[in-house]
Amino acid sequence: MIKEAAKYYNLKELWNNLSRHPENRVFIAGGSDLTISLKKGSVKTDCLVDISDIKELSLIEDRKDHIFVGAGVKISEFKKNDLVKKYFPAMLEAIRYFASPSIRNTATLGGNLANSSPSADGVLALVASRAVAVLNYYNQRKNSDIKDIFLGPKKNSLKKDELIEGFLIPKWEHRALFFKSMARKIFGISKAGLCICLNQKNGFIKDISIAVSSVAPVVKRCFETESFLKDKKIDLSVIEFAMGIISDEVSPITDHRSTNDYRREIIKVFLKRALNSIR
Repeated sequence: MIKEAAKYYNLKELWNNLSRHPENRVFIAGGSDLTISLKKGSVKTDCLVDISDIKELSLIEDRKDHIFVGAGVKISEFKKNDLVKKYFPAMLEAIRYFASPSIRNTATLGGNLANSSPSADGVLALVASRAVAVLNYYNQRKNSDIKDIFLGPKKNSLKKDELIEGFLIPKWEHRALFFKSMARKIFGISKAGLCICLNQKNGFIKDISIAVSSVAPVVKRCFETESFLKDKKIDLSVIEFAMGIISDEVSPITDHRSTNDYRREIIKVFLKRALNSIR
């Protein structure tokens, strides 16, 4: 039962006051996932700490070899930002599939990762873009690979009071392709997703990242498929071989949304579509 709520507007104020609240406390930003968990009873807390208006979490800024994207930036705000358009195109592609307009106006990337759903579109864009999370614990910051935070469905490695402050997106020249099969035709939860970031020179793939969602316990990179495709010129035989590799890299399950056979097959189809589009 929620006994107390608090709201803060900057990190200094948060860290100076957080320990005064009940021990069983959770952060809330957009709350699009957390409110559902609270209603279902899968998350129980005595105190909600509202971080939705903390200014440091709402930044999008240039940081030399990276751009910094605050964990509290609303999903709908990304399409307005020039740095995102240039260096984080996967997020712009993901927005086209990301839930309903009302949820886009409240949901955040930090919440998308903290919720740790294998179907998370925002996390899929982050992983494909080679993003690193910036964690903050009482003003002690550290960078962490997303794979070290996202441990499985609804499981993460964040310790009590540890905050996702934002993400560092490396600057590298690339385009992004995003594919998603949904349980419903409009704004549905993903049955399977694939995001590719790549660049080419003279028809050859010079650099590539491939990430998949809803086909493993976590959103993950497909390193073997990437390794095979790097420095290749795309033709039908390369596509067919790559489809076989990615099929072995996923481990889908059957649940109420889809079957493991469908998920494995659609990921191969998505890869084929992506590679055909750049031939």
